[in-house]
This record gives sequence, structure tokens and C-alpha cells, in this order.
Amino acid sequence: MVWAQPFSGLETKNPCNHLLEFEEMCSCLSILGMTQETLRWKLFPFSLTEKVKQWYTHAIESTNGDWEELKDKFCLAFFPIGSLPNAIFDFEQYKKESIGAA
Repeated sequence: MVWAQPFSGLETKNPCNHLLEFEEMCSCLSILGMTQETLRWKLFPFSLTEKVKQWYTHAIESTNGDWEELKDKFCLAFFPIGSLPNAIFDFEQYKKESIGAA
């Protein structure tokens, strides 16, 4: 099941969606004596291909086994910037305007 839709880091794919689907798939699995977090750590590399798998091998060294930190780094590393609306790039706060109002 993990290999069915691997994430390769293509610009057309969203890493956050990959994580949601991966975690949903993992939640359907149970191994006696293994936590869900351990299961995710064991299976996640099998859901990756190409440059993303290489990224993973380097990223795990700096996460100290923290799944949430790995997820954050993964989304930041592979999020397709081109899919963001132009309004985000064109954001401008006017003088005397609060951040909330902007």
C-alpha cells in the first residue's frame, strides 16, 4: 500500500497531501507492541522515491526521532511554491495599518 503512490517531489505534487494520505494509511495498520509513530518512521521511506528518498536520509539525522519535526521539514522542502496564490507574493502592509487589517 505504501508503494502504491510514492512521492517523488515533482512540482505538481503536494507533500502535505502525501503526508495526510500516508498517515491515514498508517492509521489502518497495527502491529502488536509498535506505536503509530514508530510504524510511520519504519514505513515512510518506502513511500518516497528519487531525490526525496535521498533528502530523507539526510533529514532524519537532524530530527532526533521527532515525527512532527520531520513532517514540517518535509513540507517546507518540497512544497510547490508555484501553487501559492499571487496575493501571497504581492502582500503589502500599508503605513498605520495593522497586520490583521492588512
